[in-house]
Amino acid sequence: MIETEFGRAPFTLPFDGTRAETFYTVFGNLKTSQQIPLVVCHGGRATHHYLKSLSQLTEEFSIPVVLYDQLGFGLSSHFPQQEGNASFWTIEVLVEQLRQLINYLGIQNEYDLLGHSFGTALSIELASKPALRAGLRKLVLWSPAASTKLLEESMKQRREMLPADIREILVKHETEGTADSDEYRKAMLASMHENFCRLEVWPDELMESFSYSGKDSDASLTLFGTDPLAITGSTKDWSSLQTAHFITVPTMILNGQYDWSDEALQPLLSSIPVVEWVKFADSSHLLHFEEKERFMETLSKWLARSR
Repeated sequence: MIETEFGRAPFTLPFDGTRAETFYTVFGNLKTSQQIPLVVCHGGRATHHYLKSLSQLTEEFSIPVVLYDQLGFGLSSHFPQQEGNASFWTIEVLVEQLRQLINYLGIQNEYDLLGHSFGTALSIELASKPALRAGLRKLVLWSPAASTKLLEESMKQRREMLPADIREILVKHETEGTADSDEYRKAMLASMHENFCRLEVWPDELMESFSYSGKDSDASLTLFGTDPLAITGSTKDWSSLQTAHFITVPTMILNGQYDWSDEALQPLLSSIPVVEWVKFADSSHLLHFEEKERFMETLSKWLARSR
């Protein structure tokens, strides 16, 4: 049985000193392990729950794994009174939350960092700033986008690649303002089986993460908005096009053949000085479910390398 720790780390908001808490889970023992810990940033509109199977890295390779919920998501502090406040819900605040968690856990002198989807934006921000990345050894960017604009373009391209009947239903209801209809929801679910998770039956950990979506609107709506093909929230102008070249640690980029962020990652490959790219032929956005064994083997071997 894997040693597991659950906790709540104090988090002080940088702009006004408000106190909050970050819920975290640690698989393994950060104090006694001889392996470098891996800190994991979950994707947008999500919680840490869908990433719990990364505990396999602890079970099979003794790598301590740290999962946590970003502010306003899952089991971390919520601020419903701040819904719509774009100056409150920012990438900078979420990066500071990550920094404070790493310090609280006492691993700031040496750790690896993995970001998934929106979590890659937080990871890129931390890794590209010398004042923030002290102690960072390696960086994993899983389904990244180099900018919000490129992500939007990629999402629109993926929409055009959907089967015509699904695409037509989505466009019809979005045009008519009836996205709350059962027909639209079924078509959206079908599209997600194409470019989000291609498994016929979705894992319980993923469904557990989805169960928090109605409770996380304070952060989610403000950060991302509600448009399925455009980011209209406070992260709409985010870009790493001018900063990714400042990332000096070895970096691995992972994505799937059917992933919506495929085209959006290209600038990262040309900007980051030391980078490798591994593409999974039978996956979309959730590699750890769709090609679990290859994902775990690829990740564990790369982390184990000295460079």
